[in-house]
Amino acid sequence: MFKKSVIAVLFSLMIAMVLGTSTFAQTNIQTVKYDSEEVTPEIAKALAEVEKTNAKIFVEIEKTVIKYEKLYNRYNKDLIKHQNSSKQAKLTADYKKQSDKLISQLKVKTERMTIKGIEKAEKAGLIVEIYLETVEFSDRTELIDPILVVGW
Repeated sequence: MFKKSVIAVLFSLMIAMVLGTSTFAQTNIQTVKYDSEEVTPEIAKALAEVEKTNAKIFVEIEKTVIKYEKLYNRYNKDLIKHQNSSKQAKLTADYKKQSDKLISQLKVKTERMTIKGIEKAEKAGLIVEIYLETVEFSDRTELIDPILVVGW
C-alpha cells in the first residue's frame, strides 16, 4: 500500500514538472500601458514602432537560438563518434568558433536594429533606453539589447 502511494506521489510530481516548465520559456516583454487621452497620434505611432522593432529583435533571437541548438546537437554527436582526444579538441575549437560567430552576428544585427529604433523613437518624442535581455542558448547565456520605453 505504501509503495503505491509513493509511486502515485512521484508520478504526480513528474507530471507537474513536465507540464509546469513550459511556462518558463515565455518572453517577459510587456507592452507599455498608457492612457489613450494623454497619447497623441504621433506618440502612439512611435510606441507601435518600438514594439515592432522589439518583435523583430525577438524573431532574430529565436532564429539564432534554433540554429545554435542544431549546432550544439551536431557538436555533441560528433564528440560521441570520435574518441580520439586530438579530434575532440579540434571539434571543440571548431564548435567554439562557430558558436561565437553565430552569437556575435546576432548581437551586431540586434544592436543595429536597436540603435535605429531608438533614433526613430527619440525623434518622435519618446524617452527610451536599452535594457539587456538574458537569452539562454544550449550551453551559454548571453545578453541581447531590446528597447524599453521609459516615457514621453
